[in-house]
Amino acid sequence: MGCGHRGDLLLYGVEVIAIAAAEARQPRVAVRRAFKVTFLRLLLFYIATLGLILCIAPRDELLNGGSPFVTVMQVVGIPYADSVLNFVLIVAALSAMNAQLYAASRTLKSLSEVGYAPALSGRVAANGAPVHAVWMSAGGIAVAAVVYALVPEGGMGIMISLATFGAMATWLMILLSTWPSAAGIASRAPPRTSGCPDFRPVRCWALLLAGLLVTSLFTEQFRLTLVFGVPFVVVISIIYRFLGRRADKLHSGTVASGPSGTS
Repeated sequence: MGCGHRGDLLLYGVEVIAIAAAEARQPRVAVRRAFKVTFLRLLLFYIATLGLILCIAPRDELLNGGSPFVTVMQVVGIPYADSVLNFVLIVAALSAMNAQLYAASRTLKSLSEVGYAPALSGRVAANGAPVHAVWMSAGGIAVAAVVYALVPEGGMGIMISLATFGAMATWLMILLSTWPSAAGIASRAPPRTSGCPDFRPVRCWALLLAGLLVTSLFTEQFRLTLVFGVPFVVVISIIYRFLGRRADKLHSGTVASGPSGTS
């Protein structure tokens, strides 16, 4: 189960590459290289690993519900398989936490620059790191620890549900916001000469994500995704109603006047 969640975090965390591009010396080269490395790691650590598991471990033992990695290690004869896997999971969890903390702090800093977050989160140290945004974002780690301490049996499911909703809802909003421009580009494209239908990739992905969000209600492990996600959106919308409009006016005025303060 832990490995599956680690895979979800990796797949959802691809946008961290784009966030890190803002601090790269050569963004075009760095982003291209990072995407290639990420793709190769997905093939190596997930596709190839799953293939090896299916080839080595007996099917009956895999269907018993135990960890497939522990099963393979035991079949191969690796001693202390449980301890080895726990160590790997801890390192993977720390890696995922580090990546998400980086993304959250940089996003918070960017929001502060346009007035959508407290100005304190936009301040940086001498080395350029947004220290205030980092400790603000680290508050989420403290909340997760408290939730797990209070609900040890279901705490992991609650946090995974929140993370799943955040990732899927974010990508859904991105797709919906690009829907009009994608439709405009498609309308100006030359007519198709083949008999294959135009499935409009943006529309298909948006409908797919919306369907996944709805069907999460019927999956036991992800049933809390919408239960916690929808109230979260309501709260954020109320906060935006009172605080975000002012930032919108400030930001639109800055854009209209230009960098020099003149229109």
